[in-house]
Amino acid sequence: MSNSPEFHYSELPAIELLQTLGYHLMSAAEIKEEMNSTNLLLINRLKAALQRINPDLDELNISKAVDAISSITGSSLMDANQKSWELISRAELTLPQVINGKEEYVGVRYIDYAPENIGLNEFIVVSQMKFTGKARNSVPDLVLYVNGIPLAVIECKSPNTKDAWDNGYNDLIFYQKNSERLFYYNQICAAIWKVGGKYGAINSPQAFYSNYKSKDTTVLNALVGRETTAQDTLLYYLFEPALFLDIIRHFVLFELEEGRVVKKLPRYQQIRSVNKAIEKLQREDKGGVIWHTQGSGKSITMVYLTRKLQAPEYGFNNPTVLIMTDRNDLDTQITGTFRAVGYKNVMQATSVKNLDRLLRNDYGGIITTTIQKFQENEEQAKEEDKISEQEDGNRFKTERHIKDGVLTKVTKSNIDGKWIEIGREEVVLQELSEKENLYVMVDEAHRSQYGFLAAFMRTVMPKAKFIAFTGTPISKDDKSTLAEFYGNDYLDVYTLMESKEDGATVDLLYDQGIALLEVRKKELDEEFDKQFGHLDEDKREKLKREALNKYELSTERITAICKHLVDHYRGKIYPDGHKAMIVCDGREAAVKYQRIMLQLKNEGYHDFESKLIISMGNAKSDEIAADYYEIVDWNKKHPLDLKENIYTDPDAVKQVTDNYKLPFGNENVTEKSGKKKYDNTAFLIVSDMLLTGFDAPIASCMYLDKPLKEHTLLQAIARVNRARNGKLAGYIVDYYGITDYLVQAIEIYGGDVKPDEILKNLSEEIPWLEMHHTKLVEFFKPTGIDRFYERDTYIDKAIQFIEPLDRRDTFKELLKKFNKSIAILLPKVAAMKFKKDFDLFNEIRLQARNTYRDDDGLGISKDESKMLQDLIDAHLIASGVNHLLEEPVSILDKDKFQLELKNASMGTRELKIRNNLKHEIKVGMDRNPAFFKPLADRLEELLKQRETQRITQLDLLKAYEDIQDSIANEKKDSRDHGFFSSMEVAVYSLIKLHYDGQSSSVTRRIFDVVAGELKIVDWEIKSTVQDDMEKKIAVILREKFDRSEAKDKAAVIVNLLIKNKDA
Repeated sequence: MSNSPEFHYSELPAIELLQTLGYHLMSAAEIKEEMNSTNLLLINRLKAALQRINPDLDELNISKAVDAISSITGSSLMDANQKSWELISRAELTLPQVINGKEEYVGVRYIDYAPENIGLNEFIVVSQMKFTGKARNSVPDLVLYVNGIPLAVIECKSPNTKDAWDNGYNDLIFYQKNSERLFYYNQICAAIWKVGGKYGAINSPQAFYSNYKSKDTTVLNALVGRETTAQDTLLYYLFEPALFLDIIRHFVLFELEEGRVVKKLPRYQQIRSVNKAIEKLQREDKGGVIWHTQGSGKSITMVYLTRKLQAPEYGFNNPTVLIMTDRNDLDTQITGTFRAVGYKNVMQATSVKNLDRLLRNDYGGIITTTIQKFQENEEQAKEEDKISEQEDGNRFKTERHIKDGVLTKVTKSNIDGKWIEIGREEVVLQELSEKENLYVMVDEAHRSQYGFLAAFMRTVMPKAKFIAFTGTPISKDDKSTLAEFYGNDYLDVYTLMESKEDGATVDLLYDQGIALLEVRKKELDEEFDKQFGHLDEDKREKLKREALNKYELSTERITAICKHLVDHYRGKIYPDGHKAMIVCDGREAAVKYQRIMLQLKNEGYHDFESKLIISMGNAKSDEIAADYYEIVDWNKKHPLDLKENIYTDPDAVKQVTDNYKLPFGNENVTEKSGKKKYDNTAFLIVSDMLLTGFDAPIASCMYLDKPLKEHTLLQAIARVNRARNGKLAGYIVDYYGITDYLVQAIEIYGGDVKPDEILKNLSEEIPWLEMHHTKLVEFFKPTGIDRFYERDTYIDKAIQFIEPLDRRDTFKELLKKFNKSIAILLPKVAAMKFKKDFDLFNEIRLQARNTYRDDDGLGISKDESKMLQDLIDAHLIASGVNHLLEEPVSILDKDKFQLELKNASMGTRELKIRNNLKHEIKVGMDRNPAFFKPLADRLEELLKQRETQRITQLDLLKAYEDIQDSIANEKKDSRDHGFFSSMEVAVYSLIKLHYDGQSSSVTRRIFDVVAGELKIVDWEIKSTVQDDMEKKIAVILREKFDRSEAKDKAAVIVNLLIKNKDA
């Protein structure tokens, strides 16, 4: 067994925990002896499991079952993986079998998923098993077999390893490409490193891997007998036998996205909430409310819950599942989600009668609908593009009441500031279903109001059970209804803070815009007191509201706001490649914003594209709808004289919003499939549409000019908090003055949320910036140098101060936080005073990176590079940061490297040269060991002399220079003989060890004979191509070496070519 830190801290504890959970540890040698080398299955163990689980199957059918799974193929890894999942989780294979003298078709079960029969399955863990690969053997740290089928691969890393997660993920991806057959059956890929762990599905990008958390670790603590680690948590909740099988059977999804199949695994809050719901429905026959913050995957959670409700082992008796939203667009969205993951028979109710008919069907099924379908007379069923109540909420509102089975709907209009009834309708509610096994999922239940919804459901579906999903907490007023209708408390909670900790969302930062209405309100109050103080209060209020409304829609005000938001967007949002939403107070305001944005664009004030997204009624709905339909009609009749259409066609809204999620770029460039790859829409202008259920991580700023309140406010601002690479925060720029509304909303929701969990004031980042700055200054205080008066000496001492790795790690973390705060606050004046220290500390990082070349953490990630470059371009002149964005100076470039050392002390000079030589030799050893191995030995001897003070610093620097010259001379010698690429130099260096005057000609002959193979795409991972190369090279080498030695050296040369391919 290995004694490496990786094995000691990660792999061994993982094996021990898995054994405790019931896994049998087998050695790689034992597995190799049993494993079929083609399909990688443990055939004898698979047969034995099939016989235990399927006692009715005879030997012939057992053999057929083995053949079915062992011969799986597919057009791609994903295709094969999906076929194998269907086989092992769904008993897709049925075989004719004579039972009690009668032939029946029996579904073959490869795994027994029944909780009481878990013991019929066999769980094995194998360590360091070698699997044949295209380029070389794949050696995953752990592979988990269930009934002889490899269902999980786990890669272990030391917690002390830099970039443990990146390295673990890269290994998993390499195995999938190199040893594809191993992943035909794979259900979970995981990387663990004691203090962390992430898991995902095959082909998943790194960003889609998840961690696993549990609030209650009591059972796990008792199991391991010590304080648990993050690694323990992931291993237990994913791979404890019953939990592992539960995930495979109920929580694996294959979803069709943009024409390709994507495999998805659940996040921990989805597993937890679904299992809680099932347990409660089984125990109490009563549902509950699941509060999962926006962006947590509620639609997919509904899919998982539906799958479990329909699974026969849970005893829900082939239920009907009804999924209810309160908007047609959300209804269409949820229907699409279910169909995309394989529920092709999901039924979307198109009318009241259609819904009635579907509910009366005795067979189980999945129905999607809106709550309005229950509330309308058939002839009044709403059209999909009906103007939403909220968009015209400043003019009309509808109140609903139920009494004695009759729904009364009262329509009111805002006349002179008072709500006056203008219409009343009564709908006799029918009892549509008495089914005991009807389960209703209500999406975003807030908008339907719990009290009304409770009474409504009792009337039309008295025996149904309800699970409500909400992205915001329930108000204090509605909690009594929650207790009566759903149970005493939330079924499950996943808060915004948890979402941020998991990296699913980012902080929301509030910033004040210009032309705030409350400023104008104060002026109006004073003006009206002067001029209209003699009028009664009602008259004054009416006049005041009219004046305020005119001011709100005034061209002057909206033009000023548009200019301000364009300036803000240009300087703050657009440089990061992000987009924005403009939220307006009503459709009329939204239209005016679009007209002014287009006018400013035509005048040259900006060149950003904006799209207007509002709902449209029929042509008689109002002036806006009439204008839209008039333009559409004109353009149909006059194709050569088109009028400008500023509106988005209702049928095109989905396409426009889908395109908006694409990055900026050349819109003429498309994907291979022909689909659009880029979209340059910078702003979506809306009133109500897209404020709920719209998920666009590329949107990072909301310009808000609308008096949103309560849960609507909380839902709307969350549109810009979705995580995305390079996205530090989401911004709310407020032109209306919503802070009071936010306080009110938080008051309404009681202790469930705190203000800073929802929205932080941008100015609150200033103390954080000051704190991060202070910590950096304090960190370098032990150097004893004044950073302002002795800047160069300060940097020199700082480089030496952070030579210990733990200090470097501290410095990196402090600087990262400081840079992030600067990025969030700029261009605010409060951030500009830190400009000199921003430059100073990033200069230290630059020189540290060039000194400690093997410390990857001092390098710049793509995201960070973009952030820093944007800061420089927009706001700062920072030489240190500019150079950070360049490649490090190589020690082999003597002139440039001497400039690096120009102001360095003798100690720092030695430190920089030593570390750069270490780096150069370390990199070279892998690609050209023949040349670099002697240099590595020489450097090691020099460092021993340095440690024991057997060499002066001057002699040490001279010896370093000799090594430096040797490396440079080797490259010069190669170039002089016509070898320039890393491949050529590496082979030439090896050949020189064995050939005297012929080394250059032999090297050329080698490259001549393999020239054809080197042109083959992916030759480096194609073993047959590599075999041909080795044979051709061996023919040349046999002129000097015997057959065996020539073959070995040819293999070494091919390996050198592989390692230097991308160098």
